[in-house]
Amino acid sequence: MRFKRDDALKKSKRPAGSIVLYVAAIVVTIIGVAFLVTNIVLFQKSLAQYVAQGYAAADVASQLIPSQLLPGIYEPIGVYGGIALILFGAGVINQKISKSLKMLEDLRVEGAELDADEIDIEASDVDGLEPNGLKSGELGSSEFETGKIGTDEVQAVEI
Repeated sequence: MRFKRDDALKKSKRPAGSIVLYVAAIVVTIIGVAFLVTNIVLFQKSLAQYVAQGYAAADVASQLIPSQLLPGIYEPIGVYGGIALILFGAGVINQKISKSLKMLEDLRVEGAELDADEIDIEASDVDGLEPNGLKSGELGSSEFETGKIGTDEVQAVEI
């Protein structure tokens, strides 16, 4: 017998593999953002050093933007963002496959339970036996409890 509360807990629970993949995606995203911020700060410091040495800020920026800033922006977004998206996608796929397999398992278990019920019904249809397994006219505990038997028989049972 299954309780509704147990079924609700099982349905809301995500597969552990998916949770691990989601956490890994978040960690990789945080590393990528940190790497992106580091590259931007490094560009600003390089620009400030060249300007302090006496070079024109516009000339230095026009040289450093394509050689240092843009690769420093595209690399973390492309590499770390791509890895994070792949991990997240793998987590979603894992969750959907786990859900599908769980549904198939539940259908298989329900099908087995239905087969067992059909066997019980067929066994109770034996000639001369009633569903409770007694022949007609025999004293059963269900008849005694419901009061279907006479008082003479009750006195004989009580003595």
